[in-house]
Amino acid sequence: MREVLGRSWIVVARGLALFLGLFTIVGIAGELRGSAWDQNLWWIDLRDFPAAARMGLLAAFAIASAAWAVRLSGRLVIMRAVAALTAVLCLLACRDVVRFGDAVAAGGVHPALPVPLSAFIAMLLGALVVTTLRWKPSLRQRRPTFRGAGLLVASAIGWAIAFPIALMLFFGTTDYRRPADVAVVFGARVYATGRPSPLLADRIRTGVELYRDGLVPLLIMSGGDGADGFNEAVVMRDEALKAGVDPSSVIVDRIGVSTEATIADTARILEDRFGSTAGHLRVIAVSQAYHLPRVQLAFAHVGWDVFTVPAAEAQPIRELPLLMLREVPAFWIYFVRVCLL
Repeated sequence: MREVLGRSWIVVARGLALFLGLFTIVGIAGELRGSAWDQNLWWIDLRDFPAAARMGLLAAFAIASAAWAVRLSGRLVIMRAVAALTAVLCLLACRDVVRFGDAVAAGGVHPALPVPLSAFIAMLLGALVVTTLRWKPSLRQRRPTFRGAGLLVASAIGWAIAFPIALMLFFGTTDYRRPADVAVVFGARVYATGRPSPLLADRIRTGVELYRDGLVPLLIMSGGDGADGFNEAVVMRDEALKAGVDPSSVIVDRIGVSTEATIADTARILEDRFGSTAGHLRVIAVSQAYHLPRVQLAFAHVGWDVFTVPAAEAQPIRELPLLMLREVPAFWIYFVRVCLL
């Protein structure tokens, strides 16, 4: 049993190494292409490093990890390189845990979960260090096989599914509210009765709360025409006015038919209203936690770094598992688009 578990973990570890390697390489490509947001921040924060040192460390880790995973190399130099680079990043992930705790203590962020994602990243990196140091592949294990390649790909795909879900659970549920210039509230379904769906009602309520608390003086309500004959943004505005928001503090974006459309419209609206200073505005994005990682990616694609605030749920979302699974491929489509297109 112990031997079976050991072999299974090797497959899982190799899949993790391959996933992190490919993810990191694509993130570096995005930065080299001029992406305004470092996509490797999704898993480790190296912003205080000089750009050359940061990208050099990440590139070395990515190449060594992918080479170890794909070639299943037993060469001592490769394994030691993977172990050393992974150990450095593990320590830096531990630093992220401390930083996150300091930010929480200072009131800068309000997480829903008591442990940050960086803690799990540090644990996984630590496990990779131990694996590469202790594992001694047999001659048979070094020979490539179709079955081995299939298991490696399956493992990497598993990590590629788990990672966006982890971002939804950790990043998405963390509340980054603070004083800002505007809050963008994303649309959702309006029923045939003209009543907002629970998802939309939660978003509206959260946006209004930001306004009432004096954190934002301006709300952008963005949505499109629904199948039931109502424009989401208009309904959102009406609900905000009923809640006491000044009409002059609400901008209606009637053509926010998708996440991308809302963000493009927001950029245009703010540039029209604030001119050349629009790019320096503090923007808060309001939506459900499962949607916010993709929202952050989409804003990054147009050069905006935003603060995200998850909509407070008045009741549990029954469709949440399905909505989260739907977001997995959407996240990767946006990620590739931001970095490579």
